[in-house]
Amino acid sequence: MEARTAPGIYPPPSTDLATRLERLREFGPRDAYRWRDGARWRRRSYDGLRSRILGCAARLAATGVTPGTPVLIQGPASADWVEALLATFLLDAVAVPLDETTPESFRFEVARISGAQLLIAPRNISAPPGCPRLEMGDWGGTSVWSPPVQASWDPERRAEMVFTSGTTGDPKGVVLTHGNLASDFGLIERAFLKRESLIRPLGELRFLSTLPLSHMFGQALNVFLPLFMGLTVIFVPARPRDILEVARRAGAWGIFTVPRLMDLLSAEIRRVLREAGRLESFEKRQQRLAGWPFYLQSLFFGRVRRLFGWRFRLFVVGGAALPEEVQRFWEQSGYLVVQGYGLTETAPIVSISNPFERRAGSVGKPLGIQEVKLGADGEVLVRGPNVTRGYLGSEGVGPAEGWLHTGDLGEIDARGRLRIRGRLKDVIVTAEGENVYPADVEAALARIAGVREACVLGLPASGGERVHAVLILEPGADAEESVRQANESLQPKQRVKDYTVWKEEDFPRTPTGKVRKGALRDRILSTRAAQTAAGGATAPTRTGARRLIARVAKVDPARLSAGTRLVEGLGFASLDLVELAVAFEEEFGVALPEERLNEATVGDLERAAAEAAQRPTLSAAPPLEASSRADRPSPASGSAPPEAVEPAPISMPGSLRMPRWTRFAPVRWLRRLIEEILMRPFVFLFTWPRVIGRKHLREAQPPFLFVANHHSYMDTGLFKVALRWRVRGRIAPAMTTRYHRVYFGESGGSRLRYLKESIQVRLVEFFFNAWPLPETAGFKNSLNYAGELADAGYSLLIFPEGRHVPEGKIEAFRGGIGIFARDLRMAVIPAYVEGTADVLPDHRYWPKFGKTKLVLGAPMRIDPDADPAETTRRLEEAIRILMKVTRVA
Repeated sequence: MEARTAPGIYPPPSTDLATRLERLREFGPRDAYRWRDGARWRRRSYDGLRSRILGCAARLAATGVTPGTPVLIQGPASADWVEALLATFLLDAVAVPLDETTPESFRFEVARISGAQLLIAPRNISAPPGCPRLEMGDWGGTSVWSPPVQASWDPERRAEMVFTSGTTGDPKGVVLTHGNLASDFGLIERAFLKRESLIRPLGELRFLSTLPLSHMFGQALNVFLPLFMGLTVIFVPARPRDILEVARRAGAWGIFTVPRLMDLLSAEIRRVLREAGRLESFEKRQQRLAGWPFYLQSLFFGRVRRLFGWRFRLFVVGGAALPEEVQRFWEQSGYLVVQGYGLTETAPIVSISNPFERRAGSVGKPLGIQEVKLGADGEVLVRGPNVTRGYLGSEGVGPAEGWLHTGDLGEIDARGRLRIRGRLKDVIVTAEGENVYPADVEAALARIAGVREACVLGLPASGGERVHAVLILEPGADAEESVRQANESLQPKQRVKDYTVWKEEDFPRTPTGKVRKGALRDRILSTRAAQTAAGGATAPTRTGARRLIARVAKVDPARLSAGTRLVEGLGFASLDLVELAVAFEEEFGVALPEERLNEATVGDLERAAAEAAQRPTLSAAPPLEASSRADRPSPASGSAPPEAVEPAPISMPGSLRMPRWTRFAPVRWLRRLIEEILMRPFVFLFTWPRVIGRKHLREAQPPFLFVANHHSYMDTGLFKVALRWRVRGRIAPAMTTRYHRVYFGESGGSRLRYLKESIQVRLVEFFFNAWPLPETAGFKNSLNYAGELADAGYSLLIFPEGRHVPEGKIEAFRGGIGIFARDLRMAVIPAYVEGTADVLPDHRYWPKFGKTKLVLGAPMRIDPDADPAETTRRLEEAIRILMKVTRVA
């Protein structure tokens, strides 16, 4: 078929990076990037970005980086990563980007093959032998800097070597030049600059992103577009609830993501609507308004718009095929969807869809810089200045006649729009847009003792495929253990998600001895379909779910039964539930609702995993259903009333509310006035406090995390009045939810009880700027809000004993404090309180006169990779030392 392209092919733009960096001055103090660091949010303005790119380039030059030097870059998505990439380009060195989760063995092999001479990465990532390291972000900024060698713009010079895993198991490096990268964005840049005067009045255009910077699609949207468009990119975790919260609070216009996340988000929206009893009416409205323009549709879906925020309009998706039903869901909800298609070898964009045309399945027209045609077998072929000149070790040996064989089957309609119909080769394309070569995974499985033969397939998932292993085992071999061992040596994208034990002597084969993977896949899918129809679950899924729970609980899987409850039966606290939810989503692709896990059993989670495995698409978990009371003995009587035997949905009567209203200026000013005029004289009168160690507050910059022992309700007042002005007026203490469970949704109760508790909580929040720290589910919400307070300049006060302890004693700290200290990325001040229990014992409502002490220790810096249990031990020990020193003194 003939090529369908624009009349002419444009040459690469001739603007070098140094000139482009000067454009960043136009955006000045506007945020370029925001990203989460633990529980905190970090920001980088365009002024700061430009300055730090130059500073990073100077630092790299000082370490010996010269034109052509390969530089490995690995770490989480942040402005620091972007600075490292662009500084490498500025020196005409060669960037070698690696995924954040790249294992050590793969990193070392890439370093050997590429000849890397420097690693830029966080401190917890080891450097290959003979390769110096520079810690990610360990550079300052500078306003003026000139490269040691000022070279002219050369589009043929190497810019990046992007490594994937090849069919031989060795890393395979795609070599991209500066011309390749610049070509893809020339047309987009020209189109934007023509309309910039219309876009500028909109102000800061904020977009969320879940895309990794190590992938070319991620770099395209997170790095290259912002350079000339002035976007604000907010890196968010790939979790639906985090995305919804950040989109709403940041006032985002859209998101850069992959199809799987769009599927998970649609499932989350359905869950919220189902719980509100509005899903059916919502779907009917979608159908009724399907042909309306998006700006009119959005007027009738206010509930969904409130979840994302009123500005949110756009999904930009790529990396894998977008299921048509997912695209229709969002378009019929009043949103615009832009779908891109490309490969690493095309740097990466081949085509972009027009969001206003709304043609499900179309990836749009190819960019005018290139030619696209279909081969005799329907394979998509691409030729243009954006196509790689070859792979590392075979540069110059580019595609035959310049045509890149993509391995994708496609169609081109009469208007030149491209539609991708599937894969021509055995390469597995995951829902995250990762390419997995089956031979690599098969080689890892073949090395495991007990595996006689292995065949790896891609089974259908939403927007891609899941890696599935079919195993022929030696007698007595354990399939699950074999898969676990193999996964330890594989990259995250390659890891086996599920497996089938093949009971026959051999796989079906062709006359030449090759495994008939198509027939094998059909057999497995038909078997699973039969199991689904029969209502059964595969043994591996059930066993895997149970072993995962046992691993988090640190118990023998044999002691678990379907009726074992997570909280009562296994003693799970809120942190255990958070860990389980994260592990479950990573293992099975199922997002468990944390607030419902309090009531869940092992059987509930097994059914959720089984249903996810049996569904033809991958999406969020269905609502957990409680096991019947017949399977769950009542803690009090060991039996249950007859009416409770049938399964009932797990539900919570309320939810954890964060008191953001207490930070409004009028409320803040009034509270400060009351603290200084009324509270401070009152507390001083009764406690006559002696403060020791105030000097330590000058050894670090506020805000601080104060961690203290707990004797009395007077403890908080002591901190609020005894410290210096600029610290005491901005302290936010944590408040247990134990005494207000009805208000915080942890238990049921009467309307009168709810009203009483709500008044009590609001008064405490107003007078003390307190925030809730739950003992059960909702811990993560509390941690995120604590980070929000710290970002706003508030010091935090936490009593990790969790209750009042008699004078002279300190009880074991609860483990959650270790996570707070690690993830809040702030100076931790251990504090010892003495005498407050004598002033205000628990049985009194009015204090007595007495003397108290507040002893402050030296600031502690907690490593971001610290073990929470060890951090908890260190904090407890620090306060015990303060107690001993105080008594001796």
